[in-house]
Order: sequence, then C-alpha cells, then structure tokens
Amino acid sequence: MLIDSKQKELQPQEIVVNDAKQPNSQYSPDQALAAVLAESRLPSAILMQEGNTLFVIHKCPDRIALARIINVDTEQNYLKNSMLCFKAMYAAGIDTVVCDLKNKDDIKVFKHMSSHRDQINADENGEPTVEYVMKPKGNGYRVTAVIGPRREGQM
Repeated sequence: MLIDSKQKELQPQEIVVNDAKQPNSQYSPDQALAAVLAESRLPSAILMQEGNTLFVIHKCPDRIALARIINVDTEQNYLKNSMLCFKAMYAAGIDTVVCDLKNKDDIKVFKHMSSHRDQINADENGEPTVEYVMKPKGNGYRVTAVIGPRREGQM
C-alpha cells in the first residue's frame, strides 16, 4: 500500500515494513527490517530519507555508490523524493550511482531524472550531465547513473 508522504510521513523502519508487506516482496517484514538494520551499521552505509522513500547507499571508491531504493510513497512524490536524494548524493561527493531495481516501475525514476537533468547538476558549461544505462539482471534491472560532472579524487 502506498502512503502519501504529504498526508503522513513514515519513520524509516515503517517504510521498510510497509514495503515488505507488498505482494511482490520476497521477505517478511521482520526479515526486511533486520536486513536494513544490519546493512545500516556497515561503515560504508548512508541512509537518506525523503518523504516515504528510503535510500540505502554504500559509498565505494572513485565517487561511486551502490544504492537501494525502498519506496512506499505515491508515484509523483517518489519521483520528487528521488530527484532530491540524487541531488544530495552529488553534493555529498557521489558522481555515479548503481542501483538494482525490482521492477520496471522503478525505472521511471531514472527516466524522469534523465529528462529533468537541469534540476540535478550541470557541468562547468552549464550543460546537464545526468545519463543512465539499464541492463537486465536476474529478475530485475541494474541501472548505472552518472548524476553529475565527474570529479577527481575521493569523497
């Protein structure tokens, strides 16, 4: 069930539990919550929440991050929430994000981000730089998104 964050904003654990209650979830709410709690304790982990969308992000070398998106917000809010989180990731030093997605509906985030590139980041010439590549992976998709001009050095 989707919960409009403009009506009720959930706590991170509530987002995880509600996502696990979806018909396509392969984990029970308890399993999903335990996994996210364990994952959040890793030194590389950052949790970012906007509305009822939770990003579990792992910093990697070379300004790359692996991210998992857990969403129970409405589609319109999900797109807005994701744009804000990608912008915050870039501000935190991340240039490229790799996400494994469960279904095609999640791909809308990257299509939206690509078509609204000017709202995220631009290069030194003012040109928007967001681009993404999607490849099938198992029963889902792997998306690699360059979310801004590539920078040298570590985060």
